[in-house]
This record gives sequence, structure tokens and C-alpha cells, in this order.
Amino acid sequence: MPRVLPGGLRRPGPAPAVVRRLPWRALALIALVALAYHYTFTSLISGLTLQTPLAYLGFVPVLALVIAWVRLSRSAAPLPIHDRQLDYIVGLTLIALAGSILWLMPTTSAEFWLARLDLVSLPFFVAGTVALLFGTRRLWAVRIPILFLFLAWPAPYIPVVGDAMRAFADLAATAVARITTILPFASVAPGDPTLFFVGSGSSSFAVSIGSACSGVNGLVGYLLLGGVLVDLGQGSRRRRVAWLGVGLALVWVLNVVRILGILAAGAAWGQAAALDVLHPYAGLVLFDVVLFAMLALAPRFGVRLALPSRRPGTALSIPSPVRRVRIALAVGVVCAVAIGVSDGALVRYSAVAGALGSARIAPLNALNAQLPGWQTQYVSAFPQAQQFFGSAATWNRVLYSSDSSAPLRSSAPIYLDVINTTDPGTLAAYGLDACYRFHGYRIDGTYSVDVGSGVTGQVIDYHNPSQGTDWSALWWEWPYTDGTGTYYERVVIFVTGGPDATYAGAAAGPTVAAPRFQSTDDFLVSMGRAIVADQLRRAVS
Repeated sequence: MPRVLPGGLRRPGPAPAVVRRLPWRALALIALVALAYHYTFTSLISGLTLQTPLAYLGFVPVLALVIAWVRLSRSAAPLPIHDRQLDYIVGLTLIALAGSILWLMPTTSAEFWLARLDLVSLPFFVAGTVALLFGTRRLWAVRIPILFLFLAWPAPYIPVVGDAMRAFADLAATAVARITTILPFASVAPGDPTLFFVGSGSSSFAVSIGSACSGVNGLVGYLLLGGVLVDLGQGSRRRRVAWLGVGLALVWVLNVVRILGILAAGAAWGQAAALDVLHPYAGLVLFDVVLFAMLALAPRFGVRLALPSRRPGTALSIPSPVRRVRIALAVGVVCAVAIGVSDGALVRYSAVAGALGSARIAPLNALNAQLPGWQTQYVSAFPQAQQFFGSAATWNRVLYSSDSSAPLRSSAPIYLDVINTTDPGTLAAYGLDACYRFHGYRIDGTYSVDVGSGVTGQVIDYHNPSQGTDWSALWWEWPYTDGTGTYYERVVIFVTGGPDATYAGAAAGPTVAAPRFQSTDDFLVSMGRAIVADQLRRAVS
């Protein structure tokens, strides 16, 4: 009961039992990690609604918390001894290692989005903070969930996901094609079994069953979530694996249902209903349906998913032997702020961050780019732009060809793609490097290059093994304004069979990894600089 003090004041009584039972130290740990890696977590969360192969890696930090909670509830309580000097040595060393990884970040946007070394740094910071706040013994008890955080790192998935994505795309397209012969709300494009046309006349549009609809994101996401439940569930291993396998099959079946739903919605209500309303969210909703359905069916497989409890004698029921953490918490705050500054600076690697700064140009009109001796021919607009880059996105392709009078000329036709979007996050999600790697192409070289006026471009050379062809591309991204707001644009200049073509007028560039691409890359960079110079000259005028 509160005591009455002179003057009628009351001294507060003991804190309510609910407040006392709150895991304040664990909440402080979560807050410090969120502060230190705010941009990293933002990028993971923003990818959950995108139909990218590794979209559901954003679930990994949450799953790591679940694993830690369950394992602590089942493991024996540690001995009530600790060495704070050792805690500080281990904790500060791990945090310093996390910071050094961030400071050794790649210097280009493409390298960052492929390597994502910030996600490699994350487990080290978590481990160091646990050692500071809870002690080294408790750190050892949660080593498995901390190691699980490494699964958020996308680089190791790329070789496996590429093969899986092709197989899933082909399998899903085959199933959809057969069903649409019975329910004719879409038709398969001639020569491309993964492209479907919906509607007729001027209202028709195309839906591509490629990386955005292959179902690999659901496969990876369910393997992560289901794998955790298989590890933590109770029952024979054979039954748990069977439960996981049925769930994976259900993921694929409902992915086909999702694609059919998008096609049917497009046939009934138009492109906006299919690609703007249904497409962005249907995958995540059906993924949740699969997860909850399999949780409900777990008992039928003989799998029991028991919730953790504070049983006496377990690590979860015994407080940490580290009693005083005010100094450790203060040290943790300082370290989190320092790491957070470095993590926040990673925004410079987002889709269109670069030396141009604020938007100062108008959108690139590829048909009007003035290159002496070159003619342009409009090829097509790709309706898949809305599917990948948002409802307001556009994707246009122009063919460039030179005559003998051109100072800068090529014997091979050059293509230029221009993608415009209001959502820069989609440009980061669908980067050229990741796209080519996911599709199983052999990357022979990639590097950054200055294409003039502060614009940094990326050159990539790759080989398509299925067709036996060599490709080269130069691309860059920049903001632009049309007077009503800031938008974002990706410009891609590419050529096929570049090593077999002849070029003239190109300036020598840096030495490339694969010598057969040297002349092609020099030409693309020279052409890119000419286009950028012409575009900025128009902006000034």
C-alpha cells in the first residue's frame, strides 16, 4: 500500500506484478539492435510485399527471437557464476567486429545489394550486446538463434534460387497454360510459354510468370518458417519432415491459384484490379493461409507445437546472474548509436542515391537523344512494368543503329531500355546483377564507371548458357522531376553478341576481367556518356 507523506503526498507503492514481470533487459536488447540496424530492418521489411525470390528473408529476425524464447524455455538454467571482465572483452570485441564489417562496405550500389554485408554484421552485434547485458554464459545458451540470423544474408541463396526459380516458373507456367485451355480467361503468347495475354483489343495486357510469379519466394519463406517449426516441434523426425513436404507442395498449388486469380481478375475487371490490387498482396496473404493451415494440421501429422513456459529450473525462469547492467546498458547505447550512424549511411546505396543529389533533370526521352549519325526506332512498351515496378511505372525499349558517318559507331544494333517508377525500392529489389544471377547466367565481369556529370553507372558482362550468347549492358539510375514531384528512372544500354561486333570512336576504358568484352564495354561507356551529356544539356536549356 502507498504511504501518506506530510502535505498529503503519497509515496508510490511497489510496481504492479505485471510490470515487474516484463523482460525489461530483453526489451532493451531488442531496442538497441533496432537502433543500430534501423536501415537494415527497413530494407528487409519493405521487401516483404515484393514478389522477389528472397522477399521473406525479412522474417528471419522474428524467427530468431522465437527460437531464442523456445530454447531458453527448454534448456537447463546456467550456473549462477559470471566474469564481467570476460563479458566486456567478448561483447566489445564482437561489436567492434560488427562495426568493422559495416565500415568495409562495398563502394557501389550494385555490390551492396548483392553482398549485403550489413546482414553479415548483424549477428555479431547481437552477440556482443547479449554478452554485455546478460553475460557470456547466456550468450552461449542463445548461440543457435544468433547463428540463425545469418540466414537473412541473401548471397548464399543465389546459386540455389536461380535453378529453383527456373524450375518453378516453368512448372507453374505449364500448369496455368493447361488450366487456361479449360478456363479461357488468358492465352499463352506464341513462342513464350511464360507470357500470358489477358483481355482483347486496347484493354489487353500481358502477365509474365517469371521471377515475380515463380513461387520461389513462398518456397524460401516456408522453408525458413517450416524449418524452424520442424526443429522446435515435438514428434518423430519422419512425421515432421512429411509435414514440411506437404506444406511446400501446398505453397506451389496456391501459387498457381494466385496466378490464375490474377489472370481471372484481369479478364473480369481489367489490368488495374489484377496488377495494382491483387498482385502485390495476394502472395503474402496466401502464404499466411498456408502457414496457418499447416499449423492447424500439425496434430494430424503427429507433430505437436508446444508453447514455451517458465518451468522451474529452466534458463527462461532463472534471471541472468548479471545483476547490475546500468554501465553495460550505457556502453550498449553508445555502441548502438555508432553502429546506427554507419547503418543509416547505407541509404546512399538505395536505388537512385548518387552524386546527382536532388532531381534536376526531366525524364529521358530515348527517341530524342541526339547522337550524330545514329537513328532510333521505337521497339515496344512492356506492360510488365506495372507488375514489377508499380502501377505508375513504364518500360520502353528503343533500337539504336549507326551509319558510316557516325563518329561513334557499332556494327551491332544497340538497345536502350528506360524504366520509370515512383517507387525507388522496386529498382533496388529488381537489380540487373541479381536478376541475371538468379536466372543462372554466368557473370563474366561487373564494375562501376563514371558516365559523366556525376552519374555512376554499372557495367555487366554475362553469358547465357542456354542460348550460348554473350551479353553486355551499361545501366544507371537517377531521379527526375516532371514539375509535380520526384520520380526515378533506370536507363539500360545493352547489346547481344558484343565480342563479335566491330566498333569505332570509343574511348579506352578500364581493363575488364574478360578480355573479349573490352571493346564492347569501352563502346557502351562512351555511348552512355554521350547520352548523359545530351540529356543534361537539354535539362540546362
